[in-house]
Amino acid sequence: MIKIATIPDSFEPISTQSNYTKLVAGKHRLRILGPAITGFLWWTEEKDGTRKPNRIPLDQNPPVSEAESIRRFLTFPVWNYEFDRIQVLEITQSSIQKELKAYEKDPEWGSLETYDIEITREGTDKQNTRYRVSVKPKSGLGEDIKKAIKEGLPVLAALYKNEDPFTFNPNATDDVNADEIKD
Repeated sequence: MIKIATIPDSFEPISTQSNYTKLVAGKHRLRILGPAITGFLWWTEEKDGTRKPNRIPLDQNPPVSEAESIRRFLTFPVWNYEFDRIQVLEITQSSIQKELKAYEKDPEWGSLETYDIEITREGTDKQNTRYRVSVKPKSGLGEDIKKAIKEGLPVLAALYKNEDPFTFNPNATDDVNADEIKD
C-alpha cells in the first residue's frame, strides 16, 4: 500500500511575525536598508535548556572556550519582499558574505542599498545546502519601503547586548554608535 503524505514534503511553515529573515530553501528577495554591524557570534545553552546567541564586535576577543562554535556575522536591516516588512538579516555563511562584499566592491554595482538582492538556498542540511546571491537592476525604493523606514529602522547594535533591535529604540532613524550600546 502506498502511503500518501497529507502535507507535501516541500511545504515549509514560515511565521510572518518574525523580525528576522530565515533563509529556508527557495528564493528570498531582499533590499538592504542600511549599514551592517559585524562581529563574532556563538550560542550557549542556558540552565533551562534554551539556547542563547552571544555577539561581540570584531574588535573584541571571543572566549577561547567557545572557539569551535564561533562564527563571523554580518547583520543588516532589510526589506523582505515576501512579507512586505522590515526584518533583520544575520549572515554567518561565508559564501554569502563573500558574494555580497564582491558586489559592493564592484564599481558597476557599489552600495548594496541601491539594488535588490536575491539569495537562493538549495538543500536542507549542512552537507547539501548551497547559497547563491544574485542582484537585480538598480532601482529606487517603493513608497511602502520609504514609509517603513520613516517609522524607524531596527537599532542593530542592540544585538551586542542581546536586546531586541526593534524595541531598543523603535523610533530611531539616526545611526546609533555601537559603543553607546555595548557599555
